[in-house]
Amino acid sequence: MLAVGDGALKAKLGALLAAHPVAAAERGLGFLDLLDRHSSLRLLILFEAAPDDGTLDLLQAARQHRTDLAVIVLSAHPTIEHATEAIRRGAEDFVAVPFSDELLRKEVERVLEAAELRDRVEDLRHQVFDCCGLERIVSRSPRMRPVFERARAAALSDTPVLLTGETGTGKELVARAIHSGGRRATKAFVAVNCAALPRELVESELFGHRRGAFSGADRDFPGLFAGAHGGTLFLDEIGDLPLEAQAKLLRALQDGEIRPVGGLESRRVDVRIIAATNRGLSELRGGRLRPDLFFRLSVLLIELPPLRERHDDIPHLVAHFLVQLRARGVASVEGIEADALELVAGYPFPGNVRELENLLEALSVTLPPGRRSIRSDDVRAWLRRRDVGPATAQAHPHLRLDELEAWAIEEALVLSHGNKSQAAHRLGISRDTLYRKLQDRSLRLSESRTEPSRN
Repeated sequence: MLAVGDGALKAKLGALLAAHPVAAAERGLGFLDLLDRHSSLRLLILFEAAPDDGTLDLLQAARQHRTDLAVIVLSAHPTIEHATEAIRRGAEDFVAVPFSDELLRKEVERVLEAAELRDRVEDLRHQVFDCCGLERIVSRSPRMRPVFERARAAALSDTPVLLTGETGTGKELVARAIHSGGRRATKAFVAVNCAALPRELVESELFGHRRGAFSGADRDFPGLFAGAHGGTLFLDEIGDLPLEAQAKLLRALQDGEIRPVGGLESRRVDVRIIAATNRGLSELRGGRLRPDLFFRLSVLLIELPPLRERHDDIPHLVAHFLVQLRARGVASVEGIEADALELVAGYPFPGNVRELENLLEALSVTLPPGRRSIRSDDVRAWLRRRDVGPATAQAHPHLRLDELEAWAIEEALVLSHGNKSQAAHRLGISRDTLYRKLQDRSLRLSESRTEPSRN
């Protein structure tokens, strides 16, 4: 701890608080620099010899400079008004001089214990953020940079957030990151899909109900708002919430109060709202959401781009998901071959990141025994099951004509089970032309995909 005052007081504090090292400091221009150099400092003791000696100004400057620093003011001229002002400016306590040695010792112990508890809570918050925060969102694409910037800004406040984006773009992941990066990180994060709520039970699910409020209500139910008290309520697919429930949701947001179905009394709730939708803003504003609710929820709007607009993220996402699959024990796949990755990157992924994850899991668990890597023929088989043909391959920005021709030849041979005459017929070319193209390209067929043929 650091003591600022006269020499006699510093000596007394040093003897009184022998269990805690006490350093002395002088007032002056270098005082704030001294606080920077002693970053582990947890407690500052200021001695106020006179009401107007600048001690409270020094207190305020120290607290603004180091918000993690606890301050105790020892005052030789204590008054209630002066003590109130010291507390208002950030003092942990205000102690009159002369003081009881035992009283000050206990007060110092209390303040240091509180500071240690705050440190532990902050460490926990960082652990939660590392687990669920923005660092967990795999992306290096410039298209995601505005998402990260706005999400970090959202985490610093309790402002309502509206996340927009196609299904599978990671809206709930971003919502959890915002929650875990803010002051509510240690409180509940409650997620609900509004589209999955039965229409007749929406109000009961959100606001709770009293026993006997309707048929089947055999006990009190607190509701999701009450369950998220102190934390965050994530309302996914907000555009599917019935209009009659939207009016009550708006009132709960404005008043900070909810009234259970069948109840007579309201209760206050402290809930941060993050909403999400896979619908376009024009559709939301065209009748899906009440205008007043839309403006209430969209104070901070974050739009998540689809995966097809950030192809540069696909290799990183593939590596990330394969590591996750191994960690979960789902499969022992070690990697993906370059030509297979090219095919994956050329697929538009209408289901976005979620579809990519499902693709990799499906390919991994169906690999032949003993094989540890995903090959192009595995990906092509998956594409065929989805009726994806050359048009999809052409969507890849780096695909060349010779690559498309090679792809078509191999697909024709696979569909013909290696019969070159049938493959040539499928391609609309002669058998000799097919042989020449195979020789020119040194195209080798995977034995797992074709059957040997002499034709």
